[in-house]
Amino acid sequence: MPIPLQLATPDDTTIVLTRAFAAPRRLVWEAMFSPPMMRRWMLPPPGWTLTVCECDARTGGALSLAWKSDEADPAMTLTGVFTEVVLHERGTHTETMALPSGQVVGSQVETHAFAEKDGLTTMTIRQVFESKEARDGALGSGMDEGMEACYRQLDDVLAGNAR
Repeated sequence: MPIPLQLATPDDTTIVLTRAFAAPRRLVWEAMFSPPMMRRWMLPPPGWTLTVCECDARTGGALSLAWKSDEADPAMTLTGVFTEVVLHERGTHTETMALPSGQVVGSQVETHAFAEKDGLTTMTIRQVFESKEARDGALGSGMDEGMEACYRQLDDVLAGNAR
């Protein structure tokens, strides 16, 4: 049974998000870092479209996502570079989010760790921001609600692929 997203703030610049999925670790990893799978569950906000979804989950590989709306041109972007990858166990990348205006609204280092026990995979995401203000801005954005909505969609995708 999936366990909803849990959020913790262990210090002034860090957010730790934990979510469990009823699927093997290998499949959860693929869903998180394989663009064809990412496109199936990574829902944009209402009125937005995911226009770019590129992810090369290897050390030195790039991450590039872009969302566009009718009102926003150019797109909102998220870019980064993988600094560490241990296949199916852990992936660390930089992450910079920019608004359509080009204003950078967040820069962080994000690590995904995956642990499997009895068919349940727990994913822990550790986000380390440049400052308390940046961390608090992320917390105030409603990101956890958006992430949980996406992860509920991912539960459905995993259920269809776990067989």
